[in-house]
Amino acid sequence: MKLTKLLCSLIVLTLLNSCASSKINKTLKQGSIVQEDFKTTIPFEYRHGLIILKVTIENEIYDFILDTGASNALSKELAEKLNVTSLGSENITDVHKTSQQLNYTKIDDIEIGGIHFKNTIAAISDFNSGELACLNVDGFIGSNLMRFAVWDFDFKNQIITITDDEQKLNIPTDAIESKMFIGTAASQPSIISYINGDKALNNMIDLGNNSTPHLSYLDFVKQKESNKITKYILGSGYSTIGMYGKGKKRDEISAKVDEIKIGDHIIKNKVMRVKDGKTNLGISFFKNYRLILNWEARKVKMIQEGDTNNTTLNHFGFIPSFNGNKVVVDFIYNDTAASKVLQFGDQVLQINTIDFTNITDNNKCDFFDNGIIPKEVDEITIKILRNGETLEFQLKKTLLL
Repeated sequence: MKLTKLLCSLIVLTLLNSCASSKINKTLKQGSIVQEDFKTTIPFEYRHGLIILKVTIENEIYDFILDTGASNALSKELAEKLNVTSLGSENITDVHKTSQQLNYTKIDDIEIGGIHFKNTIAAISDFNSGELACLNVDGFIGSNLMRFAVWDFDFKNQIITITDDEQKLNIPTDAIESKMFIGTAASQPSIISYINGDKALNNMIDLGNNSTPHLSYLDFVKQKESNKITKYILGSGYSTIGMYGKGKKRDEISAKVDEIKIGDHIIKNKVMRVKDGKTNLGISFFKNYRLILNWEARKVKMIQEGDTNNTTLNHFGFIPSFNGNKVVVDFIYNDTAASKVLQFGDQVLQINTIDFTNITDNNKCDFFDNGIIPKEVDEITIKILRNGETLEFQLKKTLLL
């Protein structure tokens, strides 16, 4: 399993979010599309579970992450290359409520599949730190740009159709339909769902979340108190990497949700990570559907194309991640085999035949690309260093939920 699949989200990039000032809220609404009658289909690739698009700026092609949970962003290097002018700065907050001042600018033209998006706003950020550096991307396409068109995601065939008119798409009459609610700042799309029969507001559609869907902590507490959620497991550590780092060590819960209803469609047995803030539905939630986002009509449509996923939590009981050029135990589920032998902060020296003692800045991305825990294995031998002593343990993947 890839490292990014174990993290709650590789990059929870809450750029220019709804806490931003009214000035930036207004500025983010800028933009337009040159074409008036268009339909184009483009391929995309998955890179660590994230959607990577080819975009053209000033006749050069760049790799951008598509993220409906964020606004546009440019790397500092690309911003310097384009010689963009800063329009101002804003205090930008990540998932851990850590904030920094970032400049923002206007991009004269971004071409995606022959469609020209004019005068959209983008933050300027450092892409050279942490796991983001290993993705080799130049920017983000966010909802403040996407809202000018209708986007049809075919996750199975890895294609996106962009059009000005939903009628140009082949949408079956029995498609699942839900009203779209739009965030005030970056125009992030949200829907209403019913969790075990209870109405849940502000379910963000966040295609920048490449991991397990998130359940709002407030909704979890209500469900737990009414005995509608009875299966859950507690753990502690760092399970999420934000824009500025890992944040603080904290307790976290994974829970089994028996039923989620969207429109007239019922999804059974979803494992979700309990988080502060909004319920967050990412790529893994929608991957077995065609997903159509229509900002102008304020509609979300889904066409089921496979069985639901994330129905169980089959896990080794711990999450390792990078700390500089070392691998450490960053998260442990309570009352598991891992919790009996591992401790938070243990340095991981080796897992099976993979040696983590010679990680450098030059080869770190190779370890990131291949994943810390070997793929498709049910048993591992882990060697760790604790207080100067080398210890070795065997762990099996077990059904936690």
